[in-house]
Amino acid sequence: MATILVTGVAGFIGSHIAEQLLKENNIVIGIDDLSAGYQQNIPPKVVFIPTDILNIGNYDSIMKDVDVVFHNAASKKNICLKNPSRDMQVNGIGTLRLLQSAVKNGVTKFVHASTGSVYGEVFGKKITEDTPRNPVSLYGISKTAGETYVQYFNKAYELNTTILRYFHVYGERQESNEDTGGVVAIFTDQIKKGKPITIHGDGLQKRVFTHVSDIVKANIEAWKNYDSEGQIYNCASSEQITIENLAMKLMEKYEVIVNIKYKDALPGDIYNFDVDCSAIKKDLGISFNPINKVI
Repeated sequence: MATILVTGVAGFIGSHIAEQLLKENNIVIGIDDLSAGYQQNIPPKVVFIPTDILNIGNYDSIMKDVDVVFHNAASKKNICLKNPSRDMQVNGIGTLRLLQSAVKNGVTKFVHASTGSVYGEVFGKKITEDTPRNPVSLYGISKTAGETYVQYFNKAYELNTTILRYFHVYGERQESNEDTGGVVAIFTDQIKKGKPITIHGDGLQKRVFTHVSDIVKANIEAWKNYDSEGQIYNCASSEQITIENLAMKLMEKYEVIVNIKYKDALPGDIYNFDVDCSAIKKDLGISFNPINKVI
């Protein structure tokens, strides 16, 4: 049994990670400012502290007992367009302060949630963990800063870290709000309400989706497997699907046909994600189900 801190515990992914950790009889402390998460998402046995990630230094007394950190608190992608300073504060400075507290209090493992947006647009080849980071969005820039702090603390302070780069995670409890939600949840909500589906761009942009249950497995294994120390892993299905085809498959699933409205592409939106996840399968035995098998 370990004492574990989950940041972003009221959010979509953080709540699922906390839920699994509790099933394995760990003590789970959770922090969240509830700006994008919801109180009802938090599993009942979590010791919940409602606070901003930037205030983590005020909780050193709690961090003294923490063995492992799963860092999933983040500014959402679309929030960066409205308030890029806040975006960098949360994703960059918030990560730095958490790392400082982790080192100060002898945390033994730090699993960091990052994103495929750190790569930017990659043309003509699969994205591997060695693909240079070249973010083209404010969100990608702030998450790159967070990653860089994690890598620095791994080398400078010998903190045992693993970085997981998520790609388009979906599943139960995902937010369906257009500002903070994921595309699968947003489309599903629009279809169920009989509203037109909104697609930003031409709909032919390709994505690789990842079910939240697979992300939970990747996080747990990154903690437990020694081969993950200091590593970075892509986390996504290798199967691509266009946004337009995704909309069609969801309409087929719910047996509801709605119109599709096309709007301008969002600033910094990537057109093609083609991801190689062989490293995490080789090291940790984790593979990811394609969305066609889930929906």
